[in-house]
Amino acid sequence: MGVSDNIRELRKREGLTQADLARLLGVTKESVCRWEKGHSAIRDRHITRMTELFNVRRDDLLGDDMGLATRASLNRQGLGERRIQPNRIPVFKIGRSVHGTSLQSYTNAEAPADIATRHPKSFFVRMGGQEMSRLYPEGCFLLIDPNTSPWNGCSVAALVDGRNIVIRRYISGNDTVILSSHSFQTASPDLMLNRRRVRILGVVVWYQASHDVMDA
Repeated sequence: MGVSDNIRELRKREGLTQADLARLLGVTKESVCRWEKGHSAIRDRHITRMTELFNVRRDDLLGDDMGLATRASLNRQGLGERRIQPNRIPVFKIGRSVHGTSLQSYTNAEAPADIATRHPKSFFVRMGGQEMSRLYPEGCFLLIDPNTSPWNGCSVAALVDGRNIVIRRYISGNDTVILSSHSFQTASPDLMLNRRRVRILGVVVWYQASHDVMDA
């Protein structure tokens, strides 16, 4: 998701029509429509004006992986909601469905209070099989933070082509993302993809063997 999605999400969040937003920014409704469709680039002064009007950050509007649209999508999936008891964290597993693979509710677990406090919107993913076995033991719980921006060499949970969830090592180029499987046993190839085909759901910020994580 990119700038066009973030502008659309902000406008809907504020309860504005395209015409309303256009009036506030001093542009035409057609300009807003083109921004939201990705048909034309928005000028920097209009980004700055929106940050002033709606109390949002530039990253909220310009970010691909952690902009307003991505965070709203995670919240709709129930992965970004703030928990009442912050150290009790939902656990998901990667399961197959008719459309590919998806995150499926598995159980609840606890993380150390300081870890949970630093990552209040995080969620666990239980590792299955031998994917990423060079880095993580099979069956461990990976803590994924959807509000942490990825960096080259980190591990991420990613949605590929809108249908498959993978846990991979992340490397980013100008328009390309490489998702590497660091495994001792599997023959899963590295994925070299156009950035538009990948949505980062979050960064692995902590992990623990499942038997060391208390079920809630």
